[in-house]
Amino acid sequence: MINRDGGVTCYQQLSEILLNQIESGLFKPGHQLPTETELSKRYKLNRHTVRQGLGRLEDKGFVYKIKGKGTFVANNKIAYKVSEKTRFTTSILEVGLSPDAELLDFYEISAGNELAQKLRISPDDKVVVLEILRHVNTIPFCQTTSFLSAQKFPGLHNHLQGNFSLYALLKERFQVETTRTSSSFEVSWPETMDMDRLHISPKVPILIVKSLSKDQEENIVEYCLSRFRGDLCSFTLEFEK
Repeated sequence: MINRDGGVTCYQQLSEILLNQIESGLFKPGHQLPTETELSKRYKLNRHTVRQGLGRLEDKGFVYKIKGKGTFVANNKIAYKVSEKTRFTTSILEVGLSPDAELLDFYEISAGNELAQKLRISPDDKVVVLEILRHVNTIPFCQTTSFLSAQKFPGLHNHLQGNFSLYALLKERFQVETTRTSSSFEVSWPETMDMDRLHISPKVPILIVKSLSKDQEENIVEYCLSRFRGDLCSFTLEFEK
């Protein structure tokens, strides 16, 4: 119970109680904690104090919040390999988890100077943009925005249905086998769209990965901007000998 005369703030005591329950296995990874209302009644604390206690656990990475659903025990980090042959579906299956992909939006734009330079096309050429939300065991894991030449991949979006792999589709439908040529990494705080799509709070960092991929003829075919949940992913870079 909460000791109000012990010199330790109530929210700190609550966070320690919950942490002990998590470490003892009472609340397992991915499981939802009691609501703020339930915790308030159980420990005779006001909602603000309960929120502070949960916030302390979130700051330390023991729990995460999903907007509109509640607070959940943090999962073990998901190992994700980055190499020349990186495939989201394959990488997740290799660690014994279940991948899924949801096409959020697709549209065409003119390449402009920046994309034209990356994709090695004309600024006036059309680029198809695919916004994809990827899940691991039904948990939002990352959102990717892929930019590809509309001329090279006509009607691409018509084939993106169900649980799909983009690179497998490029190989099957367009005989293009992709290889990653470069990736850059940076860390940022989430934007509003990140919080909405990935179901995270403003305190969860985002790992941004910008990648270029080429085909078997050494032509650049994709520029991809990925935004990963920093609380769920653990990256390993694999270098070819």
